[in-house]
Amino acid sequence: MNRYSDFEIDWPVMSECMTESVLITDADLSESGPNIIYVNPAFEKMTGWSKAEVIGKSPRILQGPLTERWIFNNMNHTLQTGQTWSGQTINYRKDGSEFYMQWSIVPIRNTAWVIHQYLAVQKDVTHLVHTEQKLQKAMEEERIRTLEIEKTNKELSQLIAKQNKTLELFIKYVPEPIVKKALTQQVDNIREGEQLEVALLFCDIRSFTSIAERLIPTDVVHFLNIYYSMMSEVIKEHNGVINQFVGDEIFVSFGAPLPIEKPHESAVRCAKDMIKKLDEINEALISTINENIAVGIGINFGPIIAGNLGSNDRLSYSITGDAVNIAKRIESLTRGLPNAILISESIYEHTRDIARTIPWGEVEIKGKNKKVNVFQVVG
Repeated sequence: MNRYSDFEIDWPVMSECMTESVLITDADLSESGPNIIYVNPAFEKMTGWSKAEVIGKSPRILQGPLTERWIFNNMNHTLQTGQTWSGQTINYRKDGSEFYMQWSIVPIRNTAWVIHQYLAVQKDVTHLVHTEQKLQKAMEEERIRTLEIEKTNKELSQLIAKQNKTLELFIKYVPEPIVKKALTQQVDNIREGEQLEVALLFCDIRSFTSIAERLIPTDVVHFLNIYYSMMSEVIKEHNGVINQFVGDEIFVSFGAPLPIEKPHESAVRCAKDMIKKLDEINEALISTINENIAVGIGINFGPIIAGNLGSNDRLSYSITGDAVNIAKRIESLTRGLPNAILISESIYEHTRDIARTIPWGEVEIKGKNKKVNVFQVVG
């Protein structure tokens, strides 16, 4: 600290010109002291106390209920050792209003180098404190808001995960294209039907009843699950939609509920790959049924009526029409032809470039006057 004495600097004269509050006391640091011997105009303006009112009194007149007195604990020791002391707390103006004051106190020595006065430079920092408090409050609110957002995001993620799990489970029961179609429809229109032209495929396991009779129920379920799983992979690769599993029968549409390019070709290619898949299926089932299974496939193309049928609580996507009946009738003709693929003329006309066929014959369809030409796919 610079060694200034009161003879070297006229503190009152200098402080009169200062914009910051200046207060000078004697060196009495007893419980009753120190006593104010000078204040500048800035002090009077800041506190509302006049010079005449405070001279001879203790600076404690500025203290009040919220003044944090603990900050003065080390003040006496610091000042008596000749060091500068600084602090900040709530003080009170003459009218009782609160303000935050920050100040520094330095000892003033005389020519004998003895501390005989203390000079305090004081500053009203209420605005700064309030600004900092607002900032701290804003930061705390932001922290809480961030925690709330994180919590909401976590809950949302859990909800989405739960919904995805539900959707995944739902799709196991309802084909994904049907779900997507339903999601694009208005709730009021979800049961409206539409006419589409699609390829339809029926596939049955030959002699399934006799095979199932030799198996225990759990083996029957195991057998069908393997069969359905592997066939479903093939069907999905060709954009087919499984409308239903009925016993050992698989009913597939190509072009419903969502249209696809060249549904005729997709159906025939799918049927050929389903026959190829039988080698893999039989290998997986050898320990369960101890024999190879064979299937029969019938395919037709034509107009159908498709839509969600049922009540308000339960709906099922259904496809109806003569084209369905014809496809089913053609499939039934394969019972004496293991792993045969039979197609209608409407399929044949669009797939002759991708499949080798031979004429199979004409078929009568119940309720139809005209017979249907049927062809067998042989390569």
